[in-house]
Amino acid sequence: MQSSGVIAVERPGGDEEIQPIQPEPIPQESTLQEPTLQEFIPKEPTLQESTHQEPTQQEPTQQENRQSILTEDTDLYDTSPGDINEDGKEKVPPPERPTYEQLAQKNPGPTEHLSITLGPPMIILFDIVVPCIIYYVWYDINRDNWEKECSPQLGRGEVCPIPKPQFNKEILGYAVISFGFGELYILIARVWRLIKHRDLCAPLLSRSPWELDATSWVYAVAMVCALIPFVIGSAKEIPQLYLYSPAFLMGFLLVLMIITLIPFPIPYGINSHARGTPMRPFIYYAAEDFIAVDGLQDREFRVRYNARYDSSKPFRRLFVYLTLWWIFGVFVYIGCLSAVIWNLEFHYAFGTSLGVLFSWIILWAIVSYLWVGIEMDRQRKAYEKGAPV
Repeated sequence: MQSSGVIAVERPGGDEEIQPIQPEPIPQESTLQEPTLQEFIPKEPTLQESTHQEPTQQEPTQQENRQSILTEDTDLYDTSPGDINEDGKEKVPPPERPTYEQLAQKNPGPTEHLSITLGPPMIILFDIVVPCIIYYVWYDINRDNWEKECSPQLGRGEVCPIPKPQFNKEILGYAVISFGFGELYILIARVWRLIKHRDLCAPLLSRSPWELDATSWVYAVAMVCALIPFVIGSAKEIPQLYLYSPAFLMGFLLVLMIITLIPFPIPYGINSHARGTPMRPFIYYAAEDFIAVDGLQDREFRVRYNARYDSSKPFRRLFVYLTLWWIFGVFVYIGCLSAVIWNLEFHYAFGTSLGVLFSWIILWAIVSYLWVGIEMDRQRKAYEKGAPV
């Protein structure tokens, strides 16, 4: 039984004992104070407290932690197998370095893309053989006719009043057609492969089949640069301008090569590089497109090629030197061509100028090929020895 202020406690015998409830003491108002800001600010120990404070173990600093990690890594990875580190564990040799990756990994056959394979023979046929056949057949026929007409004067040792035929606008025009056919075939073959097999060989950032690649556009503009003096020289019968036509093409490439040596941010995407990335040397772009499209190495090559350029300083330096090498070569070619044009008669200069052009291209290409092979082999050996490449 329970009533107000008391409590009933049952005893073992069954009786109940009444006990009063003790009220809880009410705290005084003086003890209920609001906490102040000073209570949350840690107090600095006094001089006496600090001198008698028990020494505590200091936390390791960030430098000590880093040194500990390096020590543990050094103990864990060791090149000498069978050693035991301080923890009693066998030391594990460090992971092997990845093997040196070859850039061009495909070995395409000559019949895999026949139109590309026929490119060099078509160039030789329509840029050298056919023009020389057209011109020199015409020249021999007209020279024989001239000698027959001038035989009386020539027999007496006199000068023939009929000028000796060297050229006319018709024969120069036919030669231009031959030149244009050979160059146009190469351009069409490249464009056809870039459009038909875009997913295989187009630049990495290509969004449309008609974007092609940098080499195709440069090739097309260079053809126009050579075609203009060809047409004007044949129509106006200006032999020197006609023979200088290939030099106009090389001069256009010379300007581009000099510009690409300046690493300014490109205003628009070029090949596999987005707008705003630094300009790269001319030979870099030409080699990427030529090997990927004409060499049938496709997009996988472009990926490895760009990654190597980004990660390897010697690889980047190689293309600067190659571009300088071809800049020097253009000056050499124009100098040799000028010597031929201004010192030989036209019927000699016509064939000799073509010979100078292709001899120069072949010589510079062979030197570049050997140079690249030696340098890539040197970089591979340096990488295998552990040097950064």
